[in-house]
Amino acid sequence: MSSCDSIRSPDIQISVCYKNSMRSLSSSDNEMGDWALMSMPSSVNTKMAAYKEGLYDPGSGEICTKYIPMSDSTVQRHLYYAYPCIKDPGIMDALLEPEDIKHFPLDGQELYLDLCEEMKVIPVRSFLRGLLGEVIDLKYYGVNPNGIRAMSIALTYNRYVRRIDLTSNYLSEDACYHLGQILGDNATLQELILSRCRIRAGGIKRLVVFFASRPLEELDLSYNEIGDIGFEHLAQQIFKGAVIKRLNLSYNDLSSEAASSFAAAIEGNNTTTHLDLSWNKMSSLKGVNEFLSYLSESEVLVNLNMSWNNLVISKILKKVLSIKTLRVLNLSNNRLDNTAVKTIANSLKMAKSLHTLDLSFNPFYGDDAFLVVSKLRNKNINLVNLFMDNIEVNKKFMKEREEVLKLSFRKDCKITHGEIKHDYTLSDADIREIILKRMDYLAGRGSKKNRVDIALYFLQKIKYYDNLQPREILRDMKLAGRPLDEDLVDGLMDIFPGPKIDKGGKTLNLAGVVEMIERLWPDRKLPPTPEPEEEPVVVVPEVTTNKKKK
Repeated sequence: MSSCDSIRSPDIQISVCYKNSMRSLSSSDNEMGDWALMSMPSSVNTKMAAYKEGLYDPGSGEICTKYIPMSDSTVQRHLYYAYPCIKDPGIMDALLEPEDIKHFPLDGQELYLDLCEEMKVIPVRSFLRGLLGEVIDLKYYGVNPNGIRAMSIALTYNRYVRRIDLTSNYLSEDACYHLGQILGDNATLQELILSRCRIRAGGIKRLVVFFASRPLEELDLSYNEIGDIGFEHLAQQIFKGAVIKRLNLSYNDLSSEAASSFAAAIEGNNTTTHLDLSWNKMSSLKGVNEFLSYLSESEVLVNLNMSWNNLVISKILKKVLSIKTLRVLNLSNNRLDNTAVKTIANSLKMAKSLHTLDLSFNPFYGDDAFLVVSKLRNKNINLVNLFMDNIEVNKKFMKEREEVLKLSFRKDCKITHGEIKHDYTLSDADIREIILKRMDYLAGRGSKKNRVDIALYFLQKIKYYDNLQPREILRDMKLAGRPLDEDLVDGLMDIFPGPKIDKGGKTLNLAGVVEMIERLWPDRKLPPTPEPEEEPVVVVPEVTTNKKKK
């Protein structure tokens, strides 16, 4: 039976137990009063009484379909089907009130997590922990370029991090833009390591926009292939006043055009202390000379690496060595000839602070190397390490090096070099010695029973013969169990020829063979021949016959 139908029992009559007043529902007090009245149970509930007697079934509990066309106000006033008003989820505040501003700590950790959630990027745990330290090390981490934006914003007001290492992480142009924006607001960050990040010219343009407004202790852009076009953007910032103390631009395809741009940039801003330009293509004499000429005016340069640039410079090296603060100069793997080496040797006394000089793998030789090492006898030259790996030296150099290292003020000095060229000529091989030693080896190997001493063999033969035919030697060796090759015996006949026999055959001059044997093996001699025993004298007694005298 439906809860909405009338009760069919004749004994029970349903009467109105609550009659709603016609008060306005706009007041909150009246509304709460209505709720209170609706929730109060009647003193006599006829339906409950009928239900207890088994005469009433409330049904499914769903709203009767006849109440659907009723208005909200009618439903709310109904005693059994009243619903609370829908609460405002915040629409009015969102439309009328200003948005609340979030405040984050300056370390950037909460800000980074909030940005990652907003951008749907997975947070990098190492970066999150590093925000509270001085170094963030993400080498070979495979950082998502899209996540660089969250990292950059988190670092904007950070006052702890001084060094960021993103070696071997791919950085897109957008990532380089956000990294460049950090340097505009964050003055704490001093070291930026971006080696092998594939930045190229487009990325360097967006990275360096704020370099002129703040100093950097270290900037590593090696292995990024920025080229001459990309270097122009960096050179402009240096010209405007950018201060980068340690600058690494190795493996970037920089040519002599970049050297000219660098020269113009450092003409009025020569503040770099460590400069690495190795593994580039600065081979043109004009651009490099101009660059090194301006660089030689530096008052702070400590370390200069110009290796693997195919340099052919010479005279300009005198200016480079005159830099008072220069301690390490690497010119290895270039094309410095003897003229350049002479300039270096004669200018070493001007390099008051030079500690290490690397001239390895350059095309100069022993006499030039000797000239450089001989200058170390001068006590006023403070050079400690002289590297000349793969430079061929001679005995004269080795003797000078040994004497220099024995000096009291050169105890800690280290001098390296390449192979030593020996000053002697090789003599031609003596074929007589070779053939006789070969015959001695072939005849003397094997068991003791069959061994033949070839020297004693010829010493024995000369006692009885002046010359020997080759067939006699072959026969004797075969009988002794040590057969020799016919070509070897013929060779011996050619170098010790004897008189030819009647039929034109060859003979061996035993006197020449024995002379050579005595020079090769003077200790090999025949055993002494015992003296022949004297035959006993047989005395025959005289036989006397007695003849009768007649």
